[in-house]
Amino acid sequence: MTDTATNGATSPGTASSLHGRLIRGLGASALGPVVTIIIQFISVPVFLHYWGAKLYGEWLILSAIPSYLALSDVGFGNVAASDMTMSVAAGQREAALDTFQSTWLLISVVSAVLLALVSIVVWFVPWQLWMKLSVINDHGAALIIVVFSAYSLISLQSGVLDSGFRCDGNFAFGATCFSIFRLTEVAIAMIPVVCGGRPLHVAITYLVARIVGSVGVILILRLKSPWIHFGTTHANLNSIRRLASPAFAFMAFPIGNALSLQGLTVLIGGTLGPVAVVCFSTMRTLSRVGFQVLAVIARALWPELSVAFGAGNISLARNLHRRACQVAFILSLACSGTLALIGPRIYGSWTGHAVGFDPLTFNLLLLVIFASSFWGTSSVVPMASNQHEKIALGYIIGTSMSLALAWVLLKPLGTAGAAIALLVIDCSMLWLVLHVTLRQLSDSPVLFAKSMLSMPDFGFLIRYAKGERV
Repeated sequence: MTDTATNGATSPGTASSLHGRLIRGLGASALGPVVTIIIQFISVPVFLHYWGAKLYGEWLILSAIPSYLALSDVGFGNVAASDMTMSVAAGQREAALDTFQSTWLLISVVSAVLLALVSIVVWFVPWQLWMKLSVINDHGAALIIVVFSAYSLISLQSGVLDSGFRCDGNFAFGATCFSIFRLTEVAIAMIPVVCGGRPLHVAITYLVARIVGSVGVILILRLKSPWIHFGTTHANLNSIRRLASPAFAFMAFPIGNALSLQGLTVLIGGTLGPVAVVCFSTMRTLSRVGFQVLAVIARALWPELSVAFGAGNISLARNLHRRACQVAFILSLACSGTLALIGPRIYGSWTGHAVGFDPLTFNLLLLVIFASSFWGTSSVVPMASNQHEKIALGYIIGTSMSLALAWVLLKPLGTAGAAIALLVIDCSMLWLVLHVTLRQLSDSPVLFAKSMLSMPDFGFLIRYAKGERV
């Protein structure tokens, strides 16, 4: 590992830019959840008003199924971003370009093959019987799934593009571009809904908007970092082999997320029906407002931790982790407490009282978000250094068990059973992630716990910028 005294990544000048990058990164990351909240709080009432709870519930079920295709990048997208950032921090742009082109080629080939398979298999599935659909027939469901499958697979290119922005110190700029892209995409997709369009029309609109937006982002990346370009000249099997282990491990996170989010949606739909799906999904969306806020910290922290690990500066990584967890603890507690008080009122106004509110389910979901926000922030440490195999295994096992537990609890407890299943797994993940992260950072559990009870101190960034020990 490069000596920190001579590596430019740890020089005072670069340390000063670290402060600026963190500020810009936090600002750009903050835009992401704001856009997500805007999208959710606008789209849900629009869908419910023009389509009704039943058709909207069927749309949620069908649009959730193709999301599993996001797993086809086999974890290479995020792993490549961390690897490229560490390579650039170590002054190895050639290695970063090798990773970029190798990852892009792999994801593109796999995506093309999967789309071809989906386009064939989807017509032989009895969607109405399996998903309890009553408004959308089997043919219509198959068409929607094919279109949304294409949308999901093209969306995988965003991960490759993000790695290009992130590794070259342009994380904030790239995050802002993607946020504007998402907001524009949804705004365009709402047009056919308001104009009386059916689910297939909306799916096609999403697909077209995604294709046009992706081309635009590619052109922007090319202008911002000319040395990063698509092609196969630098693609090689060795890069793929080197990233294979952390990539397959990272695959557990999108699989786990799909099981936790879309998996529960499908399970609730099959057990309790589409209206229960809308009820649970909307309550979960409202409860996740705090999680969206905390995601800002994790996203902004990720590239800076990769830089720190690439430069061999464990002390900086340890301090960044402590401060981030402090903020996560305080904000998640504040958000959960606030939503517990005013959540029911917001929910009724937001949904127009079109679906019922379950206080027990909602409060359990708030506890889930409190636990997941904390461990989600801490988990960025092993992911930023591609040393996340252990927590990845724990997450995939945990989310699988949560589905099994939810299946047992749904009938006797309703949607509260699903919330309980999520809470059990997230509490287990909290213990596992802290255990792994503190060992990697050589941090004392006692000192870490004490830091959580003290006031957040970001003065270490100023001391670091002056070349002082942090």
